[in-house]
Amino acid sequence: MSFAHLEDIHCHSGLSSCSNDPAMTPQLMLEHAEKHEYRMFCLTDHLWDAAVPGSSDWYAPQDIDHVMQSRPLPQGRVPFFFGCETELPANGIPALARDHFDLFDFVVIPPNHMHMDGLVRPAGIDTPQKMARLIEDRLENLLMQDLPFEKIGIAHLNCNLMFKEGAAMDVIAAMDESRMLRIFEGYAKAGAGIELNAFDYRTLDDRPEDTLRIFRIAKAAGSRFYCASDGHFPPDLDRVPNILPRVIDLLGLTEDDRYAIPGFAG
Repeated sequence: MSFAHLEDIHCHSGLSSCSNDPAMTPQLMLEHAEKHEYRMFCLTDHLWDAAVPGSSDWYAPQDIDHVMQSRPLPQGRVPFFFGCETELPANGIPALARDHFDLFDFVVIPPNHMHMDGLVRPAGIDTPQKMARLIEDRLENLLMQDLPFEKIGIAHLNCNLMFKEGAAMDVIAAMDESRMLRIFEGYAKAGAGIELNAFDYRTLDDRPEDTLRIFRIAKAAGSRFYCASDGHFPPDLDRVPNILPRVIDLLGLTEDDRYAIPGFAG
């Protein structure tokens, strides 16, 4: 493995409605991180800031006050950061007000929650090529905004939710390499992290080149990467140590390719 230590900086507690599991606690996460000698951990529950209009009925209860219930976080041998996963709706404006980014150590932003019709996914995107252009547009538009990118992670770029009509890997294969290289160069310059989401490598044996393609482009652009379980239930936490060492080795990542949350001193 090319990373000396792993980390998990995209993970959900029972406060996220898609988990709602009372066993999924910050204490459990810390114990897992210590067992596996992670270099850091970050809690990132789903959040739609009440200061930002347009939330869905599902998102609305998951506001800042709601996710703040996890604080104070337990402390131990592994640095434990407090973050959130906010949404990127169809208008391209993150569902966390710019003035509220300072409340969090780290903010995960997914460009491809395309299972949310209307809220995220517009009508008429019905081919892998159209979806590829849409995601490229969204990434490009996000990069142009005044945001603290040094504390932002771009989440699960090969997420299987991005094209319910077919294979997500067909969308990845349709992406414009030169355009994506320019986009990733922008994120690298801005200091954002690119996520290696352990849940999204199920196609690694069947379609290895497509599964890794977007990350190879990001590496060529000088991006920095971080590990994530995107865990919602206790067994999910094992995805990072069980899956990501192989991905890291296949991508040829080294310590020079590591992203770190601002303030991390390890």
